[in-house]
Amino acid sequence: MLEEKPSFKEFYPALCNTEWKVTSVEQYMTAIDEAYKALWSETQDASDIKYSPKLWYRGVRAFDYPLLPAIGRKDHSVEYETIFLSRFKSKAAPYLEHMAVRPASDGIPSYWDWLFLMHAYDVPTRLMDWSEDALVALVFAIDGAASEDEKAKDAAVWCLNPVMLNTAFTFHDFYPPGYIPNVQERGVYELFGPFAHPFQNKKPAAVYGPLNNARMIVQRTTYTLFPFTVPLADMQELSDSSRFLKRIIIAREYREAITEQLRRYGIHKGQLMPELSSVAQEILQDVL
Repeated sequence: MLEEKPSFKEFYPALCNTEWKVTSVEQYMTAIDEAYKALWSETQDASDIKYSPKLWYRGVRAFDYPLLPAIGRKDHSVEYETIFLSRFKSKAAPYLEHMAVRPASDGIPSYWDWLFLMHAYDVPTRLMDWSEDALVALVFAIDGAASEDEKAKDAAVWCLNPVMLNTAFTFHDFYPPGYIPNVQERGVYELFGPFAHPFQNKKPAAVYGPLNNARMIVQRTTYTLFPFTVPLADMQELSDSSRFLKRIIIAREYREAITEQLRRYGIHKGQLMPELSSVAQEILQDVL
């Protein structure tokens, strides 16, 4: 009996406008290369793009999760963020003396410092985490702490061209469209700060934020910052999302195999969570 050959789509998903579905680390890295080519092929040499071509990555435990920040999921909306921030600032003040890096006392830096600090402690905000490291995203996509419902589905890693996403914005007159700003810059505050006037664009912006703890540094964290729109728009449902987004599916039945493969390479979640609880967990996994 002749072995059935893979279809053309399985060999060349990018050419057929389909998604990659991977079962190993090798296949995943090949898919990353294909995503890079797909998202940069038409723009890398364009005269209005002046920045180093790169992708950002976000791992999700279930492939059908929306690309929305926590404030836009479940029963929340962006209108809650101001309330959350006010309460967080009043209740967190007694604990600041034990922090190595404290929020600024006033001005634009103060607003962002507090918002990012609140986000770091899992209070819902308009911020959504990404990583500049493709393997970091893979580790979180196949996280063993996933629920049974999540494990019953394929996982996924989203690839984002942050420069192409940001062509919707002009943060400064002296930078071309596509510039990736630090969140502390005034242009970001004017478009996405607490007193920004509503505007028609529903897109988030790609921004760099303060790396104020070891976890963010190790995970090479970056962010998309969503606007004050109700409701927030799922990034994958934006009309031009194919210009800046690609999704790689991780086959659910290969989660454990890929996890073990990564461990053989010395890559595991404990590395990305530099704290004592992660050290303890890694010891138990190595011994038991």
